[in-house]
This record gives sequence, structure tokens and C-alpha cells, in this order.
Amino acid sequence: MVTRVVIAWTNTARDCLKQLPKKVRNGIIAKADKLLETDPRLVHKPMLGVLAGLYSLKYSRYRALYSVTEELLEDGEVILHLHEQFLLAGIRKENDKQDIYAIAEKLMKLGALDGLNG
Repeated sequence: MVTRVVIAWTNTARDCLKQLPKKVRNGIIAKADKLLETDPRLVHKPMLGVLAGLYSLKYSRYRALYSVTEELLEDGEVILHLHEQFLLAGIRKENDKQDIYAIAEKLMKLGALDGLNG
């Protein structure tokens, strides 16, 4: 079985990245790019509760949340095609309304992230 990983960034995630300090933005992108070399489902922490089905990539106090969908293709070989979609990026500020997880939970409850995590 061959695994192929494709990384995509939503417009929301791109906008979030633009607001982060350059060093943080570059660090998150570099860590995301490393996921091309492995199964991203095995690298980062899976989320629980309302955010179940998403994964959290950490860079210092900052997080980037992504989902992974898989597609089995038939082309003589079985290929596991993992489409990794980054949804949000921001700082982890526990008990703060600007906390990346709090924002993600609000978006999930509003249905803004429906269909992206499975």
C-alpha cells in the first residue's frame, strides 16, 4: 500500500496564518509540510468532544487544526490518499474567548466546519 498525502489550507486558515507573527506562521507551515512524509493521523493529538475528528498541530503556544479524509484509489495498486485540510490557526489561551479551541468549538456548533472532519 502506498500512502499519498495532500495538504490544503482553507481560506479561513490562510487568514488566521496571516495574523500570526511571521516566525510562528513559518513554524506552523514547516511543521505542516513535514506531514507530507508520514500519516498525519499518527503524528498529532486527535481532538475530543465537539472537535472530535480534528487534529491539533502544535507550535509553541499556537495551534493549527486540521482534518484528514482518506480515499482508496484503484490503479493497479491500492493507494491510501490522505487529504489533510487545515481549518484554523491561532494561539492557545485557555479560558479566553480568543483561544483557538474555543473559536473552533463555536464554528463547529454553528455548522461552519461540518463535513470537514469525516
